[in-house]
Amino acid sequence: MPSIVSPRAGFTNRWTPCQRKLRGYPLTFPVAAAQVGLVGDETARGVTPHRGKSALGKVTAVSGLRRKKTPLPPGKYRMGGKHFKNDDAFIRTAVRDVKRLERLAGLNPQSRLLDWGCGAGRLAVGIREHYKDHRIEDYHGVDVQPDLIDWARTNLTAPGFRFTCVDVANERYNPAGLPDRTIAADPGTVDVLYAYSVFSHMNDDDTAAYLALIGQALSEQGKAFVTCFVEEGVSAWEENPEGYGPLEWKGRLHCTRFERRHFEDLVAGGGLAVDRFVYGRETDGQSLYVLRRA
Repeated sequence: MPSIVSPRAGFTNRWTPCQRKLRGYPLTFPVAAAQVGLVGDETARGVTPHRGKSALGKVTAVSGLRRKKTPLPPGKYRMGGKHFKNDDAFIRTAVRDVKRLERLAGLNPQSRLLDWGCGAGRLAVGIREHYKDHRIEDYHGVDVQPDLIDWARTNLTAPGFRFTCVDVANERYNPAGLPDRTIAADPGTVDVLYAYSVFSHMNDDDTAAYLALIGQALSEQGKAFVTCFVEEGVSAWEENPEGYGPLEWKGRLHCTRFERRHFEDLVAGGGLAVDRFVYGRETDGQSLYVLRRA
């Protein structure tokens, strides 16, 4: 039986900043460490160096994180919110999500992981920082944004790490892309799939199709860790719902919200089952689903 933390029927996610803080949302991250300007090869490669003093006056490391050699993408390539401009927050949240994948999806050093919607490789940074050997069996980052993938390939490719740019259409991030759909994974080859804030920017038809592709790609014991906006008592699918959540949604697919039963019907239609559901605790009020093969 799946583990579920459910919403109240008709709840609409209209929270004040104080309410969001009480619900555990990170309103802001600690003040960034003082930065030293880009130098030498790091400038040419577009890498943000990790040198300088922290707010505590100590050099480089915060909360015991290893930061000496892992390249970090420049701020313009850090998707997911202003707080990721802070190097410490960028690394800390990446390592946190690696630990969550261990606990909820069985990630381990022998895993084959697909980071679908990887951006510039935040989760790859977390893997390099967290594991003793700085890698797992196979990390595969996939995204539709060429600039981000080019940066990740140049700076994060290493044994156990690879990146693929797929030219598939998404009205927000790749409107001129091809109508084909792919997650760049062969059937049964993915032990852990990570899709953070991917279905929160996707139309209804693509959602159904990609859930089916995820179902095919997962290994027999594989798990998918995905987030999306779901509510009860709302339309089956809605783009940029007015007055919903903490932001003013602008542009195509800035926020796509699903009625919970409808989304879970799409999950079942893709040959998947809900292993765990936690309502409204992810970025901007998204919910977490851990999925497995049905």
